[in-house]
Amino acid sequence: MISAATLVFLAALALFSLTVFRSIGLGTIFNPDALMIVAGGTTIALFLGFPAPRLKKTIEVVIESFRPLRDRQELAKEMLELARASHKADIRGLEKRTMAMKDEFLRLGMNLLISHRTSRDIRSIMNRELSLRMMDFQFSQNVLKAVARLTPSFGLAGTVISLIKIFRTTQSIDEVAPLMAVAMMSTFYGVIISNLFMLPLCAKLEERAVQSEAVMQAVVEGIEAMNDWQNPLRVEERISGNYGGEAPRPVKRGPDPAAIQTPPVIHTA
Repeated sequence: MISAATLVFLAALALFSLTVFRSIGLGTIFNPDALMIVAGGTTIALFLGFPAPRLKKTIEVVIESFRPLRDRQELAKEMLELARASHKADIRGLEKRTMAMKDEFLRLGMNLLISHRTSRDIRSIMNRELSLRMMDFQFSQNVLKAVARLTPSFGLAGTVISLIKIFRTTQSIDEVAPLMAVAMMSTFYGVIISNLFMLPLCAKLEERAVQSEAVMQAVVEGIEAMNDWQNPLRVEERISGNYGGEAPRPVKRGPDPAAIQTPPVIHTA
């Protein structure tokens, strides 16, 4: 069944497309000269500003952001099973489970657990890996922000180039129309690519980074709890965020006996 959000998105997309295509027309919208100016200039600038592996990684991160993120409750159940196997000292079983894991971050934690690392080493190594993944999100956002800034600029450059052609080669009024179409469409492409695609994708990566960091922090806490031989149910609680009802109330303590001043004893004659 289609969700309400999907219906709203499709309705907005249909309204936007109908308005644009009805007013301008397909022949004017798909202008190869304007597209080559914007896309070609932006691509050259990206390769000058970023290494090729970073651009490839950005594409991978964007594609990954459209896949559903792992549910915290599902992770808690898996960690509960792993904690029970760890308490049974089933090393072979843990190794088989670890090799079959698709979650690379959880697999890293389990390998550290199986290799009998200290809790301090586990937290240090996993936090370092978490920081690297957050850096990937940040660098990918930088690439998208660069594209969002570049495309309107090259759209304006396409407008300027087309106006120069008009002033240099125009012999009659009939030659003005197609050149002006290229000029306007290059600006249109730049604005649409920047505001309809790049900026929303950048916001999506920012939100995904926050969600991924929360899940990875839960994995770190779970692995550390397993390494400290905590109860499996306690491990599940730490990951799921459910601590079994209300938070414990602070215990009211009486005054410190050492702080109580005893009044002096007065001896009467």
